Amino acid sequence: MMGRGCGYHPRLFKFHMTRTEHLLVILAEECGEVAQRAAKALRFSLEQIEPGQTLTNADRISREIADLWAVIEMLDDTGALRMPVNSRELVAKKRARIEEYFKLSRELGTLEDD
Repeated sequence: MMGRGCGYHPRLFKFHMTRTEHLLVILAEECGEVAQRAAKALRFSLEQIEPGQTLTNADRISREIADLWAVIEMLDDTGALRMPVNSRELVAKKRARIEEYFKLSRELGTLEDD
């Protein structure tokens, strides 16, 4: 790893990424933004409007998910990711697993219904 005293200068160092690599970085960033917004909603509520903002946390989560979906589509368009043709079936299976965990959590007393 090059440090400050090792001849490294940011303007001289050239790092190139492919379009796919850039999209993967953006994918990771968007996932982080969805997670951050979800955490804010947990702390302050879905209905809260952050000072200086015009949208609720729920609206902002929805927009972050749309941004994430745009990157997913772009990766799919390039062929870097292949969205499964049975994605509806996979979503249904995931939903069923989540419901099973809800059931277990209710039984353990760690989940109450909205």
